[in-house]
Amino acid sequence: MRTTVPAKKTTFSFFDYKWKKVPAWAKTTEEMYRQWYLERYGYGTLSGLKKFLADKENVLEAGCGLARDSKMFAELNPNANIVAVDQSPSAIAVAHKTLKRFKNCRVVRGDITNFRRYDARFDFISCDQVIHHTPSVERTLGHLLRKLKRGGILNFSVCRKKNKYRDFADDRIMEWAATKSPEEIWQFAKIATELGRALYELGIDNVRFEGRTYPNLQRFIHNNVFRCWYDPTINFALSVSSNYDWFSGNPRFNSKEIRAILGKLPPHKILRFHEDDATISVVLKKLY
Repeated sequence: MRTTVPAKKTTFSFFDYKWKKVPAWAKTTEEMYRQWYLERYGYGTLSGLKKFLADKENVLEAGCGLARDSKMFAELNPNANIVAVDQSPSAIAVAHKTLKRFKNCRVVRGDITNFRRYDARFDFISCDQVIHHTPSVERTLGHLLRKLKRGGILNFSVCRKKNKYRDFADDRIMEWAATKSPEEIWQFAKIATELGRALYELGIDNVRFEGRTYPNLQRFIHNNVFRCWYDPTINFALSVSSNYDWFSGNPRFNSKEIRAILGKLPPHKILRFHEDDATISVVLKKLY
């Protein structure tokens, strides 16, 4: 299966378009993503993350988007110096609004693959659901590790490969999308989301397949056959934006590929390696 990353300029234009379409994404989905973050990185609760952050003086959110996670970090440790970095002007504009009441936060437009603005090293870097969009996961991880203090912690996640059927369909659609504009991909994502909604509204629940139970038919199709994410609890456009993200060029990895990349990095310790249906999430400790 391929893990090719779209050209950086193209990827940037896709994301900038998305943030213009759904500027309320972070606010609307905040609670959902907070719980997911706590689960994937092993903190369990906000109290667990607060305890982890208590002694962190300098924190970087690399690829902050609308700065949802920086807001969470600032709430849990108001004494930390928090830097939120992203390349998208649209995202940065919203991030400024998100963080304006936090005196300990700075929002910076920058490239996380070559972030040179700060000489200071960070105690903690979070790069959640971003690094797979960079031209080289290995080089970006190496760069972020160099930005850590010795003993510092790096959280990152990549999108996970599914199975040969879903991955095959994803690859074919992404090959088509590589020649299309953000507007054209958004329209296709709307159609995929309409399919997800139609499947959900069939009311076919508790679907069992090969020893696993899915909450409904929509989730089974989405996980195994074709990307058609739909969440009835959020605005329809937010489900569209999730599918848009995926189709606009979303490299995926399996655990073997990520462990091979980690094996090429400078000395570090893997504190957590977590897989779920959507992601592979890793916590690293810098040893040099």
